[in-house]
Amino acid sequence: MTRGLNGWRLFWTLAAAISIVDILSLGAHDFRTVRGTAPAIVLAVRCALPFFVVAFTASSAVVLWPGRTTRWLLTNRRYFGLTFAFGMAWHFAFVGYSLASFGNRLNGFVTALDVIGLVFLAALTVTSFRPVARHLSARNWRRLHKTGVYVIWLLATFIYAEAVRGGPDAFDVTAMSVLIAAWGLRFSSWIQQLRNGRPTLASTRRDAPVPNTRAG
Repeated sequence: MTRGLNGWRLFWTLAAAISIVDILSLGAHDFRTVRGTAPAIVLAVRCALPFFVVAFTASSAVVLWPGRTTRWLLTNRRYFGLTFAFGMAWHFAFVGYSLASFGNRLNGFVTALDVIGLVFLAALTVTSFRPVARHLSARNWRRLHKTGVYVIWLLATFIYAEAVRGGPDAFDVTAMSVLIAAWGLRFSSWIQQLRNGRPTLASTRRDAPVPNTRAG
């Protein structure tokens, strides 16, 4: 499977899967009310989040557990990151519909966090393509992607932590735990590279859409 599913073919396959889930769920939501629209907003994030986690941890996984699967994940990290951005486009489309139809009756603070996340996600996505990325120095590209990916990670972790505090369900607890574990994986990889005296992967690669390759 991994031999034939790479690059843009992987992206379009995953993007189609996300679209199918979101489209099939439309009939289950009542888009005449803000409360009925909210589940569509939440579902879109849930569909996108796993691909962020893969992109966020791919370089760390290959350091800690080198092998065919982790190398495949690292090779295709760019496309997992773009899949996350595609999934979040569904989310922001539903948010935009809710704002246009009902005004900002969603949680105002969470909406503000959404805007911050959107700005960074857009910046990371457009600079994932060489015609745009070539206008940035390698150092500034790495700074942008390192900062951006941690902003997105922090926003997602904070939102799920707040959801857990407000009345947890199984997905919220799992998502928060996975996000924290993902940071732990990156930190462990960074420590291992320091112990081995090797430069981090970020110093040699510039092809990730979301995030950059440096662990930690």
